Amino acid sequence: MSFGVSIYLNDKFTLDNNMRYVKLAKENGIERVFTSFNLPEINYEEKLKEIKDLIEYIKSLNMQITVDISPKTLNIIGSTYDNLSEFNKYGFSCLRLDYGFTPDEIAIMTKNEYGIAIELNASTIKKEFIEDLINKGADINDLRTCHNFYPKPYTGLSYSFFENQTKMIKEYGLRVAAFIPSQKGKRGPIFEGLPTIEDHRYKRPDIAAKYFVYSGLIDDIYFGDAYASDDEIKSVTSINKKVIELDIVINGDLSDLERNIIFNTTHTNRPDASEYLIRSEESRICFKDTSEIQAHDCIERKKYSVTIDNNSFKRYSGELNICKLDMPKDNRVNVVGYIPYDEHILVDLIKPGTKFCFKE
Repeated sequence: MSFGVSIYLNDKFTLDNNMRYVKLAKENGIERVFTSFNLPEINYEEKLKEIKDLIEYIKSLNMQITVDISPKTLNIIGSTYDNLSEFNKYGFSCLRLDYGFTPDEIAIMTKNEYGIAIELNASTIKKEFIEDLINKGADINDLRTCHNFYPKPYTGLSYSFFENQTKMIKEYGLRVAAFIPSQKGKRGPIFEGLPTIEDHRYKRPDIAAKYFVYSGLIDDIYFGDAYASDDEIKSVTSINKKVIELDIVINGDLSDLERNIIFNTTHTNRPDASEYLIRSEESRICFKDTSEIQAHDCIERKKYSVTIDNNSFKRYSGELNICKLDMPKDNRVNVVGYIPYDEHILVDLIKPGTKFCFKE
């Protein structure tokens, strides 16, 4: 799993600003940079010197650089599909082919002598197209994929389409990338985020990134927008990749023991999972004496509420659960908090044996 940022070349995104942003990204653990030759408002031929200086700087930071191209923009720097020498001279690591290239042309591009990776559009590619590429001798080791980002609201991918499409691609062993938005530095001209998944458009970038990390489907995550803020970048690169991190809104006044059960434990959903509850294996093991947990807030249990069994539940006292369905009140069960709406999709990723933890 690696993280990336996007940079652009219109008037707002000056060379100096792009360099500062890339440096900030590198200092926060970012390894990849994405840019595009497919924005119609930009005359890329006029910016070749700036492009060259920018790429030299990116390479000096030991970062990988991908450029989005089409047949129309392939020759901006004087290249053809069967001769990528100019892209190599500039220092591009990967070419993302947005549209318009034939399987024969792509197969030839994957066998370029410079080791430049070729990236396909993961949002639109079909199974038959991948198999056609393989039959035409494409070097699968130099082939990868990247989903689109969607500037226009309500045009991004649904979770179900994204998952089905990505799982199909992964069957061929291909690397898959996707985009998350920034909420603090949106790119124009629409300024409404550049996500791959529509539901991520107005979510914090770390929540969108957590979905990609915990789904296990994505290899590389890019900020589509620029410029993401320092704290947004840090929030994404600091994600715990092995444990699903969840925010929780605490309900009422909790005892110190209840707070310890919630926050000082890495929880594991039991392997014999219930359709009603996510059950923490550790909550009853780590805290042996739970007889002090008194009944409180024994109210109706809504889906995505967090509960702890009180001392009326005998040997189950201290067990932490997350409700997967609406459930009735039970005087033996304290409703201690709620998972915020934006993170419900993360709860849905908790499977039998999945580890999770809470942040207040």
